[in-house]
Amino acid sequence: MSSPADVRRIALKLDGVSEIDHWGRPAYRTRKRIFAVMRPDGLFLHLPEERKDFLFAAAPDVFVRFMWGKTANLIAQIERIPLAELRGLIHEAWQQAVPAPKTSSSRAPAAAPRERRRRK
Repeated sequence: MSSPADVRRIALKLDGVSEIDHWGRPAYRTRKRIFAVMRPDGLFLHLPEERKDFLFAAAPDVFVRFMWGKTANLIAQIERIPLAELRGLIHEAWQQAVPAPKTSSSRAPAAAPRERRRRK
């Protein structure tokens, strides 16, 4: 199954990811936010609510609900997760943290080129 070394290797291969210290724990972040933290009790993953709810229901012994105030956070028991599935979960959390690409629609429209007048 998987280990903290696998988490580190997978996370650091993703584009724009850096490892930081988060309260004495290794955490992985993009410029925008932290998406994974290796904790003593498992791997915290920042995932959308509907995805967390699905995982809690599908495998409550593998995906533990950790309450922080009114928010349910997901702690994955990585030693029970196959490497391929762990890779997918980390990628999914990373996608939530990647800044949205700037689109051309957010810029002002380019001015239309001027037509040259011909002299008669």
